[in-house]
Amino acid sequence: MSLIARIVLGLVKLALVVGLTGGLIDLTQAMREEAVKAHRQGIVSLKQLNLSLVGQQK
Repeated sequence: MSLIARIVLGLVKLALVVGLTGGLIDLTQAMREEAVKAHRQGIVSLKQLNLSLVGQQK
């Protein structure tokens, strides 16, 4: 009986690892797409971004 339990536990662990790996791959691809968009739009000035968020103009 313990052999069957170890096999099932091993399969559950494998499924978790495969699921987490797939999630990390999806997140990496999403980050890549966002980086490509940001690169196409040009460099974002953090100073200008901060000023626009607080509502101040130069």
